[in-house]
Amino acid sequence: MESRLLENGNLEVTIKYVIRGISGRKRILAPDTPMKDTEPLVLHVARAFRWQKYIDEGRFGNTVELARSLGLEPSMVARTTRLTMLSPNIIHHIIMGDIPRKLNLATLRNAIPDSWRAQEEQFLGK
Repeated sequence: MESRLLENGNLEVTIKYVIRGISGRKRILAPDTPMKDTEPLVLHVARAFRWQKYIDEGRFGNTVELARSLGLEPSMVARTTRLTMLSPNIIHHIIMGDIPRKLNLATLRNAIPDSWRAQEEQFLGK
């Protein structure tokens, strides 16, 4: 970022950026921003909370009924809704795109610790 004071007293600020396509969408990023596509993980977390809400509201009795309605495998719906059990801190990191490499959909398909502290140690290294 560069700035300079103009003769009229205004401040001119120049910010360098690049436009990159990530997951089919255009993003404005700083030139040195690494290409890190966290969108699939964010999408799965959003689906998890939406699907869990459907079950909590009684629209569906369980993940099997929900999966049948969506035309998906029950195991996939169950794995996805399990993401609602992640610690709020991990959810925040996912939404902000600030996640370590070891936190991805493949690792989240495995058992997730019940304790939020244990989750953060395992996935965030805290």
